[in-house]
Amino acid sequence: MENRPPSAANQAHEIAVKIYVELVSRNTELAEGSVKLAASAANMATLSIKLAEAFLEVEAAAILAREPVKNYKVDSDDIAKWTK
Repeated sequence: MENRPPSAANQAHEIAVKIYVELVSRNTELAEGSVKLAASAANMATLSIKLAEAFLEVEAAAILAREPVKNYKVDSDDIAKWTK
């Protein structure tokens, strides 16, 4: 198999699955002979997907904010100021 970078859809899916597992584990009550979910499994799945997408959007914005500035415009006047 090739080592390809994960697509945004795959990343969102993997993050959503991790969030879903965490939500279900925190909202499941086990008793003798019964299992009770505090919230609907479908609602937790929907929330997981939305949270994963939001996380990826914010992460991408944070990465872009750290990008170096590539369009410097340096004039001879600027260099003259530095050498003073």
